[in-house]
Amino acid sequence: MNRFMQGKRKGKKAFVILAIIVLFSLLIALLQYLWNTLITDIFSLRAISYWEALGLFAISKILFGRGPGRPGGFGNARRRMERRIAERDDLSEEERERLRTEWKKRFGACGFRD
Repeated sequence: MNRFMQGKRKGKKAFVILAIIVLFSLLIALLQYLWNTLITDIFSLRAISYWEALGLFAISKILFGRGPGRPGGFGNARRRMERRIAERDDLSEEERERLRTEWKKRFGACGFRD
């Protein structure tokens, strides 16, 4: 590959990284704007700063998911447990059923699928 193509590739990577940073900053600014215009009026809460909006965004991503098409948050734990029960080779069908029953008893009807 010649030097011209290598320089072009580096420039493209730098542009993509810069675009991601700018879009992320705009997303945080949008979150701050929406909070300060809507939430302060609806719930009578105080306005937040840019850095508080960044923290709010981070907490919401940890609790509710990581992005489009990527599961995350606490709702994913139930699906992981269902998969573990289904994938256990060392359990008999009777033991699997007993595990499912115990799971339902502990966590109620919070979406356990048979």
